[in-house]
Amino acid sequence: MKGFRSAEFRFPVGLRSGLRNAGARRTGLYTGLMRTILFALSVIVAMPADFRAEEPAPQSDEEGVRLKDLARIQGVRTNQLLGYGIVVGLPGTGDTRSTLASTSIQNLLGNLGQNFSEKELRARNIAAVIVTAEIPPFARKGDRINVTVSSIGDAKSLENGVLVQTPLQAGNDQIYAVAQGPISATDRRNKNDDAGKTVGVVLNGAMVEKDLQESLFQNREIRIQLRSFDFTTLDRVHKKVQSTFPELKATIDGSSVVITVPENQEPVSWIARVEQLRVEPNYPARVVINERTGTIVMGGDIRVDPVAISRGGVQLQINASREAYQGVYVAPPAGNEKARQTTQEFSGASIAEIVEALNEMGASVQDIISILEALRDSGALHAELVVM
Repeated sequence: MKGFRSAEFRFPVGLRSGLRNAGARRTGLYTGLMRTILFALSVIVAMPADFRAEEPAPQSDEEGVRLKDLARIQGVRTNQLLGYGIVVGLPGTGDTRSTLASTSIQNLLGNLGQNFSEKELRARNIAAVIVTAEIPPFARKGDRINVTVSSIGDAKSLENGVLVQTPLQAGNDQIYAVAQGPISATDRRNKNDDAGKTVGVVLNGAMVEKDLQESLFQNREIRIQLRSFDFTTLDRVHKKVQSTFPELKATIDGSSVVITVPENQEPVSWIARVEQLRVEPNYPARVVINERTGTIVMGGDIRVDPVAISRGGVQLQINASREAYQGVYVAPPAGNEKARQTTQEFSGASIAEIVEALNEMGASVQDIISILEALRDSGALHAELVVM
């Protein structure tokens, strides 16, 4: 462009000198910082393994179920507590014909220095109850737990009542907690019926008064007990522990795997690591039936031998030669409906396929349940049938 003159911009001499000095200072600072980082890394690498934190590697991508969900540690369990108590302050819904509550309240007041006759204490605002609770493992003095209160007389409702101080004892007759507090009726089966409110809870209503003495690490041994015992699963757990932690001594003792922790290591940290192991369980073949709701739960690969079944309008034949089964639904004789025939073939005769075909054929839930029970009784069903 005419009249335009390019010019070179120059920093003043003093400013250029200051920038050079600042750059030198930054270079020196960067070099010193890198030396410090390299030194710290060398110290961490040289640190003994015992001083570095060891966290179990995540195993969420592995197949199988966490050992924590398959088994429990022997000695880590809840304990049941039981007591007899009195509920007061009921709005006319307490015991009427039973004298158990009035006698108990008379004894209670006598211990407090107040003497009344049983006739004077007859009222409908008190009820005799049984108090139950479960105390968690490793509970300590001052911990609070929930309690369940159940009427043992003819009280109509425990709602809005107050549980009077009640000692709770374990199976060894020792008192471990004391319960007291307002009751909330929680019987959900009859929400709108006073007769269904004879069971209630006192949230955090019991205070632990005695520590539980758990013998968890006898001889530095950790015992892993399967929740649902199975020899195959137990063997897999044993082999998994041995292959993952060869430094641990693992043996099978009856129905549990016993792990011996080295003397210089903490058992709790080993429990946390062992619980994260994943094992493929060997579930037994089982079909669970709830007759009341019509619910059927089963494994997907439970086999059935060749058999022919006929119930009402349902005819079922399982053939071994073709590894298939045929089903026929015969319409009721009443009416002019034509008989409907359904034939289905599968690569195998499993319970899941049979139930699915029966549903498609129009069989009722009761028909399916009866057929499964007949399969079990005939020996054709190779699974345990649990009817609830």
